[in-house]
Amino acid sequence: MVKNNILLHDKDTNVVFLSPCLNTKKYGNPEFYKDLMTILKELKEMGIETRELKSTRDYWARDYMPIQLGENDFLKYHYYPDYLINKDDIDSITDVSKVISGMGINCRSTNLIIDGGNMVPCGPYIVMTDKVFSENRRKKDDWEFKALLDSELGHPVIIIPWTPHEDDVYGHSDGFIKWCGDNRILMGNHGDCYPEEAASIRRILESYGFEVTEMLFNGEVDDPCYDFNWAYINFLQVGKNIIMPIFDIDEDAIAQQYIQEAFPDCNIRQIKMNAIAEKGGALHCLSWNVYLPKHE
Repeated sequence: MVKNNILLHDKDTNVVFLSPCLNTKKYGNPEFYKDLMTILKELKEMGIETRELKSTRDYWARDYMPIQLGENDFLKYHYYPDYLINKDDIDSITDVSKVISGMGINCRSTNLIIDGGNMVPCGPYIVMTDKVFSENRRKKDDWEFKALLDSELGHPVIIIPWTPHEDDVYGHSDGFIKWCGDNRILMGNHGDCYPEEAASIRRILESYGFEVTEMLFNGEVDDPCYDFNWAYINFLQVGKNIIMPIFDIDEDAIAQQYIQEAFPDCNIRQIKMNAIAEKGGALHCLSWNVYLPKHE
């Protein structure tokens, strides 16, 4: 049963939370943190507030924090990813109950195993890769489980295919797509390396009425940098403000053009983040942006 008919999106958010681990030499990158805070301080003048999470064990805040589905509807899930369990580093998993304690948010719970990075609100839908099936020990054609997902999230879920690759063990939908408003979706450059998989993702999204623009670089630059150019799609949007990663490569300008055309009403700022992207994530992964009412 749908809990809240109006799904909240990045364009509605006004607060960015970061893990303090990002500002430590042991767990994070203080230099990058300083650069990011400089940008976020500029956004404060536009009504965007930055706050610090408590009791986190790493700086990848998106994956374990609840998803905000509506203004007063947060969903906490069971964060138990196989890419951590298999590496014997289960101690790095943050206890989200400790983090949200005292935050004053209305949070309901599900026992389903989900990653926050694998939920991208797109219009009335939430897009997830089919990795959510295997993590919950279900077959990919288990539509009874799909119905359970719809029910627990309170919104219809679109499932896109995912195949594990050496450069992607996470299976997060926020590494593939971003909703641009209306029926428009911006897709990353998965098609540069895996054209058949990208075409399959695109067909599914188009079957739901979306117009998909792919951010492609093959043929646009002489020597595409696949180590980093996958990360452009993992930018952070808060209200009408976008912070996008750059890497001092030829693709930077092309990626900015794609994003600006997809979000013509947004102000775009850039931040260099080679060291962060080398760890497998970018701006959306390391942040948690939500809408919180302003109290006078």
